[in-house]
Amino acid sequence: MSRKLLALLVAVLALSVTACKKDNQINGVIKDLDTFTNELVAKVEKSSNTQSGVDEAQKFLDSKKAEMKSKLDSIKNVRGFQVSDETKKTMTDSLTKNVTSVAQLQIKYVQLSVRDAAFKAKLEKLVNDYTQLLRS
Repeated sequence: MSRKLLALLVAVLALSVTACKKDNQINGVIKDLDTFTNELVAKVEKSSNTQSGVDEAQKFLDSKKAEMKSKLDSIKNVRGFQVSDETKKTMTDSLTKNVTSVAQLQIKYVQLSVRDAAFKAKLEKLVNDYTQLLRS
């Protein structure tokens, strides 16, 4: 009986170590995504010329797209049992916050979008490219 208990304890310990490793991996990717998204949004909002800010943000997204896709792909196949509930919640909250902050650019600049079709098209492309990055 004690052998079975010992074997079960070793198995549980091994699973918890694996979960911690996946938690750290996911937390690292989420931190990188948060930083990436904050920089992207800041490029639009901090620019004195909003149109050039969108252009700069699009260039930034294009230059970092492959790197971010690779990082996101690295956690795509993580199974629920490999991650703690806390990390799942952190990941969900972070993804929601990031998508919302990029999508809110369209709301923030709706008046400019109505007046300037070229700006509207650039902003829509930026938001769609960002969303597609997270979906792929």
